Amino acid sequence: MVIPGIIVSINDKEEAVIIADATFFSNKTSQLNFWVSFPNSTGYEQERSVRFNEVVVEDEYFCTFTLKPIEGGFIKPIQFETQPLERMDEVHSFVFPREEFITPTSYPKGFITCVTPKVIFHNCKMHEFGYLGSPVFNFRGDLVAITYLDKGQLQAWTVKFLLTGILREKNRTLVSNGEYS
Repeated sequence: MVIPGIIVSINDKEEAVIIADATFFSNKTSQLNFWVSFPNSTGYEQERSVRFNEVVVEDEYFCTFTLKPIEGGFIKPIQFETQPLERMDEVHSFVFPREEFITPTSYPKGFITCVTPKVIFHNCKMHEFGYLGSPVFNFRGDLVAITYLDKGQLQAWTVKFLLTGILREKNRTLVSNGEYS
């Protein structure tokens, strides 16, 4: 099973600061592993597991951890869109295959079906566990939300809401209408 993690910044040690769904990290006695593989000059590095003692469970939904790529220069942090979202805005999300693949197989288009101050509902296609931390992007590729729940409709925390909490100290680059800050 592939559970996505999102690189939200690169710290001073050139480590990727990654946010992921906390579901599999909430129980420190779990035997599950989270595997990471960064891009490099020839494709992807060998997968490495993240040890549970390296994971910080931030809240009931998200955890963070850092990991340094073996070969630097091939990763960049995600850019955050901070403009208000509206119903029927076009969004995209990743679809991962069910097993044995670390890269998404498609980038399907969907639409925001409902907007609240903290959450959007969207209809992007996903695999059965895709709601566990899948990023939601606008047409420019900027992060607008992170999916956390599937109750008949996919629900995602908006970047604007996440920036008041978990992302506040984890990011360096924001984007809004193409302007960096």
